Amino acid sequence: MRRKVFAWTLFVGSLLLLSLAATPYSRAADAALISARLTLVIVLSILVVRERWRNRHELPGKAAPSDSDVGDRFLQRFRRWYHGGEKKPDSSGGSK
Repeated sequence: MRRKVFAWTLFVGSLLLLSLAATPYSRAADAALISARLTLVIVLSILVVRERWRNRHELPGKAAPSDSDVGDRFLQRFRRWYHGGEKKPDSSGGSK
């Protein structure tokens, strides 16, 4: 339920920013959207370069080291979302 509320909040917020294009605040809305996109690109670029740098001596078929941090977990979740991978099974055993 919490994810649905978060997704709807993002959706409504995006619509609000996009609807500002027809108002005197269109330049501010453009700046906000451009800033958000550039921030996301910069963060993902830094995380990818950091991961490549840390694993530059590993063989391609070899498993990744188990000492993952927040950046690694974020990149793994982003990859699964982007490529449409399956989510990890819920350990609670309950159905939603």
